[in-house]
Amino acid sequence: DMDPPLRDTRDIDVDPWDGGFLLLLLLLWRTWWRRRRSNVDPTLSNNRHHDVNSPTTPPMAFAPSILTFLKNRRVQRVATVQLLFVVVAFLVDIAYYGCSDNVINKSLNVNGTATIAVATKYGNSPSFCDNEGSLHQIALDMFGYSSPPGSKSYNKLKHVLGLSELFYISMGAAIFGQNEEMLKRMLEGMGLAQIDWKPSNGQTEVIFVETAYTISSCNLADCKDQPRILIQTEQGGNIKLPLLTRCHESPNCVILEYSDRNYNNPHFAKRGLSESTVLLPIMTQTPSRLSQYEPEIPKVIQQRNIDMVFFGSMTDRRAGLFAHADEYRKTHPDRTVIVAKSRNIQHIAASYQKAKVCLLMHSYSSQSGGEYHRWSEFAPFGCIPVMEQFADTVGMHAYERCGGAVFTNSTQLIPTAVDVVERVDQGLYNHRSTAIMNWWKRSIRWESILPTVYEDPSET
Repeated sequence: DMDPPLRDTRDIDVDPWDGGFLLLLLLLWRTWWRRRRSNVDPTLSNNRHHDVNSPTTPPMAFAPSILTFLKNRRVQRVATVQLLFVVVAFLVDIAYYGCSDNVINKSLNVNGTATIAVATKYGNSPSFCDNEGSLHQIALDMFGYSSPPGSKSYNKLKHVLGLSELFYISMGAAIFGQNEEMLKRMLEGMGLAQIDWKPSNGQTEVIFVETAYTISSCNLADCKDQPRILIQTEQGGNIKLPLLTRCHESPNCVILEYSDRNYNNPHFAKRGLSESTVLLPIMTQTPSRLSQYEPEIPKVIQQRNIDMVFFGSMTDRRAGLFAHADEYRKTHPDRTVIVAKSRNIQHIAASYQKAKVCLLMHSYSSQSGGEYHRWSEFAPFGCIPVMEQFADTVGMHAYERCGGAVFTNSTQLIPTAVDVVERVDQGLYNHRSTAIMNWWKRSIRWESILPTVYEDPSET
């Protein structure tokens, strides 16, 4: 079972007593109230059962001071028993969460000056990452989030899948090669068969599986009724809303979306796109296009010689990341950090193998869905993922706990990575690195997703 991730205390509750002190006060008040209702006046030493309704009762006798009340021996005995109860409950809490590695208290050194204490607690069972926290379950949770049984998108995908037993897939870019293989397995799991030849214009007995980058033999503008599954691969301003809208308006076109941030975009709602959109982790590569370079016996993370690595295109937002990397090189001349753009997959894979921390930063906006395509490439190599916070919600708990994600904001990406590197050097992440690799390699069972959500493939 994996340690929980590092997180800022502003996002979590760090009170170890879990309300125990408030419970003690509540029990003391309850004891005082019951004594008052039973006409026991702890302020009267000569008449312990004096009737508070008696005309001789002092007007305020039934409302003793807190100090006098607490001096009463019976109250002290009750309070002692209740305090012991709270202490025992606290010790049991520590024994369970502490011994099972479900509580962790750490600190993040920010910019070398301020220290943010962090702590978090997960009450999950040791099998969480194998079951409800698995990549496969996240896929099913995403589908259920957007398309519960009987919903319009649930029925529309079922309708499209029933239009043909054949499909042709082309996502239009080499980088999506492994995603094509995953989708092929998913559709074959429903009994459909792939054709290798490109269909001709208007060949309606074949389901087209495409992206905005596909050079289609029958595009949406010209072939509205063509059976089609449109794969949405982009973020923010790069989302092709007119294309998605045309798909939504077609009775035979359904959209597969990878991010619930995109799915909940107001522009989606305005156009009613959710009625034609199904959430699935279509950008998560399992296995990834770098799988052939993944070593059978990975190098222990503490013994790796690259502190941090990031591969990605240069955008205005990422300019600061490159600048911070240069600063780090100047202050740590004996250390290695790689922040670069590269299409050489052998070089990329070799760098991931040697990296302690793998960085991830959004291209255009802090409010973006996850960079799952890139993350799923480096995660199986066991580097610790230090990433800009995802704006998605589905699966985030599992991604942190089981996938090892350390989320932060863009300005703290390098400082947080520096802190993680220091911990790696101390040997604190050796087990965690192995657990991350194992979790990702358990993968998604693509063949079973659609039969699971539709129960009986013959119904389609």
